[in-house]
Amino acid sequence: MGKRIAIEMMLVAAIGFVLGLIGPFGTYEIAVVPRLTYWVIFGVLGYAIFRPLIIMGDWLAEQLDISRILGVGMALLIASIPMTLLVAAMMFRMDVSVALQWKGIAVLYAQVFLIGLLTFGFSNLVFGSPGKAKEEVSPIPLASTHLTFESRLPPGFGPLLALRGEDHYVRAIGQTREELILMRLRDAMGELSGVEGMAVHRSWWVAREAVKNIRREGRVLTLILSNGTEVPVARNNSPLLRKAGWLEQIAANK
Repeated sequence: MGKRIAIEMMLVAAIGFVLGLIGPFGTYEIAVVPRLTYWVIFGVLGYAIFRPLIIMGDWLAEQLDISRILGVGMALLIASIPMTLLVAAMMFRMDVSVALQWKGIAVLYAQVFLIGLLTFGFSNLVFGSPGKAKEEVSPIPLASTHLTFESRLPPGFGPLLALRGEDHYVRAIGQTREELILMRLRDAMGELSGVEGMAVHRSWWVAREAVKNIRREGRVLTLILSNGTEVPVARNNSPLLRKAGWLEQIAANK
């Protein structure tokens, strides 16, 4: 993850350098060196503001089982607020109270949001779109293929209980240990060999034998695995669990 953060920061710095050369939004009138410096600094500071909120938007989309586009879109809208005030302070020497009363603040906010959106989109093109991979995960039991995900796990890992998609990684969950592997959840599920399981959520695959209990809170189901891990079940997947006999099996094992 540290390597990826370093690469992303280099990417946004490079984007800032390019924007500094172009001089959009009226900045072309500034001398070249200060203009390049401003845009590179804005790129790095923008990354520090936008990236945590985008992660939070991803997490909220997963927890609330809503579209990733909606979650990330809200994160971009919120992150653009402090970034706009920061740009106003650095470029126009305005404090917060003055910036909030400035007639041009709405236009500046729209420009900041647009740059954040384009940078986020370009980053997804470079690194791949984890949201797309999550949406394409099939909510039905998967058949084995000639590839084996198990071969990626370290010796002595033990039985695989679950897989969780985390951004561009997949977390393999065992009885006593976990392993983070750089690959998409969909690809990891396609490599599973001889393990009966189901994708119960856009970011979760669970082995059938790993489920030992279930918790109901209204219409929300949560699977409890043998190691205590709690796995959310997407609402539209609950009928699939029932049809596959999982709920009856869990009740019988309790």
